[in-house]
Amino acid sequence: MIKNISFKTFIPLLVCIFFGCAVFANHAEEVRQNIIRQAKELGVEPAIALSIAKAESGFNQNARGAGGHIGVFQLSQATAKTMGLDPYNLDDNIKGGIIYYKNMYNKLGSMELALAAYNSGYEAVKRCNYTVPKHSQHFVHKIMTDYNHYKKQDL
Repeated sequence: MIKNISFKTFIPLLVCIFFGCAVFANHAEEVRQNIIRQAKELGVEPAIALSIAKAESGFNQNARGAGGHIGVFQLSQATAKTMGLDPYNLDDNIKGGIIYYKNMYNKLGSMELALAAYNSGYEAVKRCNYTVPKHSQHFVHKIMTDYNHYKKQDL
């Protein structure tokens, strides 16, 4: 337990916390701008790409998922490898996530089903007779809520 922290010790600590948060916020904005740029280049709505990245990692390339998923779009190494991409590289991770979503959308023809496939895999959506699997419903709802929010912005 910390007792009697001096003012001289406390102020530098607050400064580090503040500037650390500011650095992360600036980096997150750079990641968001990268997502918007790549989404436009790949023919995907930036609003949906941002929504996926926000849900998957909060725009954090250092995020690691339970199944070994990596980065902003939580790509698996296997998925990234099939695309010839490195999931640890920010640009590749973003490109891979957007392409994967776009491929699911092209296969399924529905934003909600593409999101469910992004979350659960194409085969899970197929097994559920092309409906959103129960375990993906919250994920899809969360992304659609963010998507509607981002759609109101000028991206």
